[in-house]
Amino acid sequence: MQHRPSDDRPFIEHVVEVATLLDDAGFDEKLVAIGLLHDAVERGTLTEDELRAEMGDDISSLVMTLSEDPSIESFEERKRGLREQVRRAGDEALTVFAADKLSDILGLRRGIASSGDVESRIDSTVGGMAHHYGESVAVIESGCPDSVFLPELRLQLEWLEAEARASASRSD
Repeated sequence: MQHRPSDDRPFIEHVVEVATLLDDAGFDEKLVAIGLLHDAVERGTLTEDELRAEMGDDISSLVMTLSEDPSIESFEERKRGLREQVRRAGDEALTVFAADKLSDILGLRRGIASSGDVESRIDSTVGGMAHHYGESVAVIESGCPDSVFLPELRLQLEWLEAEARASASRSD
């Protein structure tokens, strides 16, 4: 079973958390389904063709928009590319992206709370992740300023940025 490096929980819990955030916020079944499937190709076992055959073009296109380009090796460039393709895709992609980023930050917070040492398990530093999530929140704010997830994202990001500063000062 695949586990998330940030909090060492089964990966399925992340996609369920994203779908639950969307469902609890009152979004329709389509966006909830996309929340469940958003990592099915990027981190799962489905191919894009299999996803399209099962779910159709509408859902599959949004899932692929929420998927990183695996040919981009640099973490920073890969994340920048993802943010740009989501920004261009519009409200539905931005909504699922917002729920995904909220779940990601919450997972990172759980990992920090449980072990303190997440940097040995993630492909970045806490500061690097805070930067990426800050850039992600800026994309959501500019493209979907009324997102129901923005208040909580801002709050969680503030906590993460403070943790990044504390982590950096501990390592000095």
